[in-house]
Amino acid sequence: MREGWIDSARGLAIVLVVLFHAVINLDLVGLAGPWSRLAYTLDTFRMPLFFFLAGLLAPALLARPLRTVLRTRCLNLIYLYVLWCLLLGTFRALLPHPPPDAFASLARILVEPNVYLWFLYTLCLFTLVGWLTRWLPAWLVVGTALICSAVFAAGLVSTGDLPWDKTFRYWFFFVLASRTAPTVRSVVPRMRPVHVVGAAVAYVVVLGFFLYVSDDRILFVRPMLGLLAVAAGCGLGVMIAQIPALGFVRHLGTRTLPIYVVHAFPITAAAALLTGRDIDWPPGTGLVAVPLLTLAAILLALALDRLITGRIRGIFDAPFTRRPGASAPPNNVDSAHLSR
Repeated sequence: MREGWIDSARGLAIVLVVLFHAVINLDLVGLAGPWSRLAYTLDTFRMPLFFFLAGLLAPALLARPLRTVLRTRCLNLIYLYVLWCLLLGTFRALLPHPPPDAFASLARILVEPNVYLWFLYTLCLFTLVGWLTRWLPAWLVVGTALICSAVFAAGLVSTGDLPWDKTFRYWFFFVLASRTAPTVRSVVPRMRPVHVVGAAVAYVVVLGFFLYVSDDRILFVRPMLGLLAVAAGCGLGVMIAQIPALGFVRHLGTRTLPIYVVHAFPITAAAALLTGRDIDWPPGTGLVAVPLLTLAAILLALALDRLITGRIRGIFDAPFTRRPGASAPPNNVDSAHLSR
């Protein structure tokens, strides 16, 4: 049985992912406008929430035999990751002003995770580590992940590769959710608007303070911000699920996979096509460009999902992981085919 608040929170998270990448790419051509100031805020909110929600759905899968975990989750994720890395890498290489190492980087996707698709790669790793450590005490695994997250988020340790650094930075949220899932799934639906507002205000105040003092990399600050973001995001999921007019957010939360793998195509294309053009944009263009590009990317992904899912295998799922006659798996990057 689907839980509406989880889908709603996941819908919110995927919108923030697309919005963030729209900001980053349009900022390269001077079209992000005031949205560029939100880049940091989105970075401390969206991925902790996304990984926490993925962790909530992990316990049932992690209790299964390793062969089942590999077949139903890991092979599927790696197949999708490699497929879409190849498609996106080739697409970007054919655009105007391609990255200088566009094709060479494709050969390194298993050792240097793709900057747009690294979540799939990382989720596979988290699943394997979760299965291997499932018998260890929760305090040990969660504590180790917290320390790991804190030192990488504070910049005390770095791999030199941003996706790898983010992998270590966000491991804590996946582990915490997977170890506390029954409690969280029982408590969160009982959150009231006052709890959501409190968590959101606390997040904004703490974030604002550390932005003001320009020292957000104090040890444990970013994990603390992430926890506040998770509380606010889950609470917002509960509120959104109760508002019929916002049902589209919940729907987006059921289609996170196609949105996640497709959104980089129109976003990177827009930036590439606008690079080097001397255009005198009217005032306020940046204010509307980011949300318009975000909306266009999401709508394109949903259109492709509607066109492909159920008709063509191997695009949004790995054909070898589905038994003959089985229905198509849910299109979520963290569901428990990918799921529950």
